[in-house]
Amino acid sequence: MDYLFDVAGMNRVVATHDVNNPKSGRVMDKAGMKYEGTLRQAGLNMQGICDSVYHSMIRSDREK
Repeated sequence: MDYLFDVAGMNRVVATHDVNNPKSGRVMDKAGMKYEGTLRQAGLNMQGICDSVYHSMIRSDREK
């Protein structure tokens, strides 16, 4: 996150994971990202179409 905000100059970082892989979401939470929502049938995995969970962090979240 430091690189993305400080060096690359990003204002917003977004990551997604398959709804059937909640451990990935926990990693995003630990990185300081916040849950934004779940998009139904928005992703694709080895089993086919799946729901995608979105997490994000914006620069002001990090500064708090």
